[in-house]
Amino acid sequence: MKNLIIGTALAAVISTPAWAQVQADAGDSVLFESDVVIASATRIGVLDRNDVTVPASILTEADIAARGQQYVSDLLRALPGIAVSQSGSGGGLTQIRVRGAEANQVLILIDGIEVANPSTGEFDLSGLRAQDIIKIEVLRGEQSALYGSDAIGGVISIITRAGETAPQWRASFEGGSRGTGQGQVNAVIPVGAAALSVNGTLFTTEGYDVSGLGGEKDGSNSRALNIGLNAVDIGPVRFDVKYEYSQLDTQFDSDSPFDGRLDDTNDETERTRRAVRLDARFATGAINHKISGSFNKTDTDTVGGFSTRSIGERTNVSWVAGIDTGVHALTVLGELERETYTIEPNAIEADAKPENDMAAIAADYRFTQGEVVLSASARHDINDLFNDATTWRLGAGYGFSWDGRVRASVGTGVKNPSLIELFGFYPGSNFTGNPDLKPETSIGASIGYEQTIGNFHGSVDVFYSELEDEIVTQFLPPTYAQTVSNLDTRSTRQGVELEASYTIGNIAINGAATFLQSEQNDIEEIRRPDVTASASVSWNATDALQLSAQVDHTGSQLDTDFATFSDVTLDAFTLVGARAQYAINDHVSVSLRGENLLDEDYQEIVGFASPGRGAYAGLSLDF
Repeated sequence: MKNLIIGTALAAVISTPAWAQVQADAGDSVLFESDVVIASATRIGVLDRNDVTVPASILTEADIAARGQQYVSDLLRALPGIAVSQSGSGGGLTQIRVRGAEANQVLILIDGIEVANPSTGEFDLSGLRAQDIIKIEVLRGEQSALYGSDAIGGVISIITRAGETAPQWRASFEGGSRGTGQGQVNAVIPVGAAALSVNGTLFTTEGYDVSGLGGEKDGSNSRALNIGLNAVDIGPVRFDVKYEYSQLDTQFDSDSPFDGRLDDTNDETERTRRAVRLDARFATGAINHKISGSFNKTDTDTVGGFSTRSIGERTNVSWVAGIDTGVHALTVLGELERETYTIEPNAIEADAKPENDMAAIAADYRFTQGEVVLSASARHDINDLFNDATTWRLGAGYGFSWDGRVRASVGTGVKNPSLIELFGFYPGSNFTGNPDLKPETSIGASIGYEQTIGNFHGSVDVFYSELEDEIVTQFLPPTYAQTVSNLDTRSTRQGVELEASYTIGNIAINGAATFLQSEQNDIEEIRRPDVTASASVSWNATDALQLSAQVDHTGSQLDTDFATFSDVTLDAFTLVGARAQYAINDHVSVSLRGENLLDEDYQEIVGFASPGRGAYAGLSLDF
């Protein structure tokens, strides 16, 4: 029945038999080179940022290189609306919150593949290195009308070199503080009219004592392989294939006796992720089509005080069809998805079904004429395990003659319960899932204005969102057994986002700030800084020498001290970094960078120590 519904919806747009040229999409170089193209704002093709009616931010390859930061989570600190929570070192659990939404309420895509672990319902950014990343796009606010579950806070689309087609060869090496070393090789090889992109990365660090007790160091090692076969034309159909393999080994300190305090332990986690995606794009007359299939598997094996192994898998198939006349644009989507979850030792109840099948249909309409842009989207999700969901979004934008633009949007979002929240059973930590959970739902609105004056561009957005049926962990006395349930009160998230850029000669300056108030039943929520801010400056001092520096500030925030089951306030902190790169010739360059130059002693999560000052030297080869 689900396939019949989806097929009927798509039949309305698949009606012209004549083949035509394939529309530009995520596999084309325009996506990588332009800083005004938003691919994540539409499920097919690309969209100029001026035609996007929700707040959007972009980090280009030049921005990423100028900041010189080695983890994607650190790069995201540069953007408004985003807060980072990291458990110690870069290999520790790393969560991203957008506009006060929980980490599992933010949809993260890597080369178009949804990478959240179906077991936990979120993507852990720990160990995700920046060397292979050439662009990051962020849409803030409810995006479920196009993307379904998880997109309450927004969508973060990370684009790697796997989609590149221009012939090239490059390699880089870096080493420095805390026994850190890394190497990366990338090659794009012509294969007839197509291109094969291969990228490999190795990383190791001795780390430091995460518990802060002066014990042994907690290091990490990672390796990743990214392969793309792009622009394969077979008749009128263009195929793009992506394969990704990554493995992260992390040593960490845990709260083994469950007394709310970290101990100097020898725990270790090995996380392996495999993902593959196949896109087939073609056109029938004026209608563009994209058929996609993807598979993502996350295998997490933890050995320590509480040993466990979980495997989450997601299989997704979608068909998107769109037509754009220049004034009117219509996109129709059909999607099927299955998520599964297994755990060792198997403590799941015998009659539990740790999997969910989903089917969805969606439509997006955009009207563009002169300086006016209007948009409307709607989606219906059909789930096996819990309530179906209908989400929608409306948006409008208008450009003024003085290079100003106003935009406004309102929409709804949904977040399905994770499979662990539904079926998890961990006797070691006294946790039991709740199969009666309902999806979380939200409604939010934002209004913004942006202005360009010469080489200056700035924007301000004001947002408000309400979340219902929030899923929370409850600790039940006297044994403090854990379970999850839906709250019957509302969470509210509101704030102001600022973003600005300015260039003068060979100097580029960028800045962002967010002021956030996030409350559950009028009580401040944890791990939501009241203020986050970032500023960076890059200077092409000569044709060969590039200098850059960045400052990232995280304001004070609440967290829970599980030793007392009370909330405590974590102090604000500011991280300062700098980088210098010198090109010896057209092919060889050397670099020197420093991080946490002020040697800040800070905590993003109660009990987890932070890394101190670090310095690193690197060598890059580019042909």
